[in-house]
Amino acid sequence: MVKIKNTIWLLIAIFISTNIQAQEEHTDFKSMALNNWYVELGGASMFYSMNYEKFLFKSEYTALVGRVGIGYNPLDYTFLNKVYLDRNTVMTPFSTQFLIGKGKEKFEFGIGFTLLAKSIKEREVVPIGILGFRVVDTNKILLRISYTPFIRDGKYTDWWGVSLGKNFNFK
Repeated sequence: MVKIKNTIWLLIAIFISTNIQAQEEHTDFKSMALNNWYVELGGASMFYSMNYEKFLFKSEYTALVGRVGIGYNPLDYTFLNKVYLDRNTVMTPFSTQFLIGKGKEKFEFGIGFTLLAKSIKEREVVPIGILGFRVVDTNKILLRISYTPFIRDGKYTDWWGVSLGKNFNFK
């Protein structure tokens, strides 16, 4: 029984040491690619959106990014008695974020707006703020969690978003 336990512990130690050696660590923003795409649930679009993000400026520990996204709501949508979206609403978030951080974890601060449109004549601009945290792992997978409050109909609403996507370059 003791030999089995020792063998199991030895295999676990070998597995952990090979995984630690195999991983690359992002040391700064320069090691990241210049573009991101991700799906955001909640967040700036209030429901969901597909987003493209471009790095506009990168230095060693800071970056400035611009984002545009699009989502479509086919049904009447109400969530937590906070967010109401009418049927056939197109949600288009636009924002600029400032990223700060060392390694693969970054804090983000930003502002923007979301265009809610039911038709060309029926549209609404909703200002948003962004305070978030993101991780771009060594396999270029992007994970974002963000606090995205917005002002709609004169009311301040607390809102959150979760995003999952990919960091890439055009080649």
